[in-house]
Amino acid sequence: MLAEAQLAWGALRERKGRTVGAIIGVLIAFVALTFALSVGDAFRAETLKFFEGLGVNNVFVLGRFTDADVATIATYAAPYATSVVPISVAMGSVRLPNGRVESVNIYGIPGRDIGVVVPSSALYAGSDNIGGSLAVVGYYVAFDQNTGAQLLSVGYPLTLNYGGRSYTVVVSGIMAPEHPGVINTLDSVILDEPQFRSMTGQIGYQIVVVSLKDTKYLGEVQSLLKAAFPDAQIVNLLSLVQTLNQFFAGLELFLGLVSGVSTVITALWLYDTMTISVLQRTKEFGILRAVGFRRRQITAMILYEALIIAAIGIAAGAVVVELLTLVPIGFFPGMSIHLTVPLHIAIATAALVAAVNAVGALAPAIRAGRLNVVDALRYE
Repeated sequence: MLAEAQLAWGALRERKGRTVGAIIGVLIAFVALTFALSVGDAFRAETLKFFEGLGVNNVFVLGRFTDADVATIATYAAPYATSVVPISVAMGSVRLPNGRVESVNIYGIPGRDIGVVVPSSALYAGSDNIGGSLAVVGYYVAFDQNTGAQLLSVGYPLTLNYGGRSYTVVVSGIMAPEHPGVINTLDSVILDEPQFRSMTGQIGYQIVVVSLKDTKYLGEVQSLLKAAFPDAQIVNLLSLVQTLNQFFAGLELFLGLVSGVSTVITALWLYDTMTISVLQRTKEFGILRAVGFRRRQITAMILYEALIIAAIGIAAGAVVVELLTLVPIGFFPGMSIHLTVPLHIAIATAALVAAVNAVGALAPAIRAGRLNVVDALRYE
């Protein structure tokens, strides 16, 4: 075995041009397949994280609701829910310290329930205290969207405009830009419900979030609420997450098939390279057979050449993939990640590329092993 491997390495060194070309082909195939599958996996993880961050155990009731409606929802959901949070929404604007006026969503949320809608992980700075003159603001209210310069800090006053009147609030917290949620974390101002009503005059709600104890209650609660509010839109994200899982499984398969074309091309290239090599080295194989090499040893030597090429190409490809992980990839506006390659994808891709290349070299290797000794020695 060692002798065959040494001869294979020597043969590859003698044909540096073709060897380098084959290695580059394997490198491209490995990088393309690994990168495609990793992107699909990362895209799946980020998207599912985004939707799961909204709360897969939540039911969102959308429409127009009164305090009596919210009380009815709370009664129906009481055996299954940990909290019922009504949310009011209005459009307004803010005057920023740089003089610009920007449109914002104004939300009214009961102060005791803000943690359900804006968890601590959704805060970039400050706290979630609302009430009185305190307000939590979106990231692009506190930071310039174009330059990234900070315009507001925690404790700063902010001029909020609604209905032609101006109000001053104090920033208690700034929301993170990349955190998913039922509300807009970028261009928004969150007020306590009494403050919201005082400012806007609105006494109704557009969203009611029902946070359940367990996802197993989703279907039952949805049915109860749909019967009570037939005109409302009632949504949960569990079925969406399951659908997304199926979609991304298909996407990964598609990306793998597309990038796998390069692996097949590399195998065909290696087949061509090895076929030419066998023809050019026919006499050499005849001499090896004459001095005692068996058929399977000749076949093994050609396969070793293919595996050495694959190993070097995969190793070089791993370095390239590692460098690519340093480049951030954007998924959504304001959201980017540094790609990571899961170990199982790297191992599976390496094994697949090596196996496909071995298959590509198998026919020439068998042909070399079956050469007639006398004919091979006469070959010119």
